[in-house]
Amino acid sequence: MTGVQNRSPIPYFLLTALMGLVPVLNNKYPASFFPALSPWLVESLSVGLGVAAAFMGLSRGWEILVRRSLARALVRQVAANRRAAQKAETNDVSNAGRLISRLVRNADEDLKEIRPDFSEASLKRLQRYLPVLLGEVENEEDARIRLGIVGTYLGETACRNNGWQWAFKADPTLRQFSYLASTLGKSGRETDPYAWAGELLGGGKKIGAWMEAVR
Repeated sequence: MTGVQNRSPIPYFLLTALMGLVPVLNNKYPASFFPALSPWLVESLSVGLGVAAAFMGLSRGWEILVRRSLARALVRQVAANRRAAQKAETNDVSNAGRLISRLVRNADEDLKEIRPDFSEASLKRLQRYLPVLLGEVENEEDARIRLGIVGTYLGETACRNNGWQWAFKADPTLRQFSYLASTLGKSGRETDPYAWAGELLGGGKKIGAWMEAVR
């Protein structure tokens, strides 16, 4: 969806506003604006271009909304389809731990835009960055990647600041994304950072609710 992000509707709406100003300025200062053209022709051209620009802006805005809605649905679907194995192999659990550790180490690159230092302040920066991550989701694999990035960051931040511990679990059916079945535990409580990540990316909850839940 990078292409959709690059085709923002905003320039078209700005062009529409500019086209609306052209006849006004030309009528007020005819010697400065298009002196060789009649006011009627200038007004007709500006109205036509303004309508076309507005149509393009609305079309691209609608396209972004539709794609964002589909991306949210994909993320929610991926989050709902995780199932931890009842009797997971030791190697599967160990591999889940290694994958999560790798994501933690890669946070500097995966989430460099939020300056990831695993602080509570960084979670607020993450909230603002979620639309960008959502805009990169085009299929289930994209959804799992972003779910893993966000969920792991939520979980590790809770571990470092609120005393939670990773409970590594595996869903072998997800193969390289098997770690998405992992949860957090603390004093008999359990929470699922990847379910929360799905809600956050899907627009169902805000970071503040997660911060309250893990205190």
